[in-house]
Amino acid sequence: MPDIFVFGLKIGFLVLLWLFILFTGSIIRTDLFGRKVLVTEPATPAAPEPSRKQRRAAKHWPKMLTITHGPQAGTTLPLGDGITIGRASDCQLILDDDYVSTHHTRISRGADGYVVEDIGSTNGTFVNNERIVAPVALNPGDTLRIGRTIMTPDK
Repeated sequence: MPDIFVFGLKIGFLVLLWLFILFTGSIIRTDLFGRKVLVTEPATPAAPEPSRKQRRAAKHWPKMLTITHGPQAGTTLPLGDGITIGRASDCQLILDDDYVSTHHTRISRGADGYVVEDIGSTNGTFVNNERIVAPVALNPGDTLRIGRTIMTPDK
C-alpha cells in the first residue's frame, strides 16, 4: 500500500476518534448540568378577577408541599403559582436522586386547583401510587412520589 494512503487512514482514524470523544463529552456535560433552553413567551393579557365561587374554592387548595419520605424528609415548600421538580439547578425543588430526571414534574395552578404534570421523565411520576400519563388534580392528602421521594400537599 502506498505510504500516503496509510497516512490518510491514520488521520481519518484520529479525526473519528476525536469526534467520538467530543460527542461523548457533550452528552456527559448535558446529563450533569442540563440543557440551556431559551424560551420566549408571548405577552399574555392580565387574568380576569376570580369570581366569589372561585375564591371560596381556592381556600380548599393545598398551600404547601411537604416531603414525608426520602433524603429530604421534613422539607416544606410553598406551592405559590407552581413549581418544577427535578435534578436541574433551575428547579424550585431539587431532588438529588438517580431516579429523578433533570426536569421531572411540574405542579401548576389552574382554574380548579393545582395540577401535577409529568414533563417527560424517564421513571414516571406517581399520584396515589398510580403512574400519571396526563395532568392530574392535586388535592390535600394525596401522595406524590418522584423517584424515592414521597410528598404530600397540605393546607
